Amino acid sequence: PSSSSGGGGGASAGAAAAAGADGVMCVSLRLLLLLADPPSPSRAPPTLPLGLVAAVGPAQIGSLVGSPLLAPPRRRQLLLLAATLLRRQWRVISTRPQELLVLLRLLHHGLSSPADPPSFRTCLAALAEVQPRLAAQPSPAGAAADATPEALHLELLLLALAARLDPLHASLHDETTECLHAAALADAARPPSPPASSEAAPPPLLLQLLQRRLLDEPALGAGEKQILYDAFAAADSSDLPSFRRNLARLCHDLTFFRARALFEHSAVF
Repeated sequence: PSSSSGGGGGASAGAAAAAGADGVMCVSLRLLLLLADPPSPSRAPPTLPLGLVAAVGPAQIGSLVGSPLLAPPRRRQLLLLAATLLRRQWRVISTRPQELLVLLRLLHHGLSSPADPPSFRTCLAALAEVQPRLAAQPSPAGAAADATPEALHLELLLLALAARLDPLHASLHDETTECLHAAALADAARPPSPPASSEAAPPPLLLQLLQRRLLDEPALGAGEKQILYDAFAAADSSDLPSFRRNLARLCHDLTFFRARALFEHSAVF
């Protein structure tokens, strides 16, 4: 009995400690969020943005990215903080490459979970607002090709496209469509880069994303993927209503091909 009682006491103490740590985290994130978007920005100390940005470094808040120990409410607070810092403190964030990458990875974490619509929407709204600035953001010296703002921007858009093409996340389709259309317009407005070689110029941004998305459809044959790609490439998506219709058609056709592949696979067995 005494050992049982001791075990119960230890469990209670552990639960109390966990609750206390969660409370501290909650208050800390609330304070950081208030500082990231103060009611009177003109009265904020000039050094405040630098201190806030330093707090999201890889060894600070950045170390919490994807942590299984983070309770869902704290995860949402953390993603909201990342989104707010990107939207409200861009002038400082843009000069701190490591902290910028931490915040973009936090957005990636949120956009990877469309089953959590509030967090997904928070991150998508931040992406939609800062993506014109991201497109012009220089890559830090010595950065790996997959760890630049441009590369992470593409990864974020790829997650938005995946959510748009998933019928299970229909409640997110309007927002993802608008974000992707804005990205396509910004890409079309950019001056073409001078050709580095005799190779053909890369396809428009949305077609690049679609190519990569279709790579994650192993059940589809090469012919089916080509049909989907060619149909979307040939459609006029210059305005938002047309773009919305073309994405809806793509989603419908992709769903059909997936179902047919599943039926054919089950028929074999």
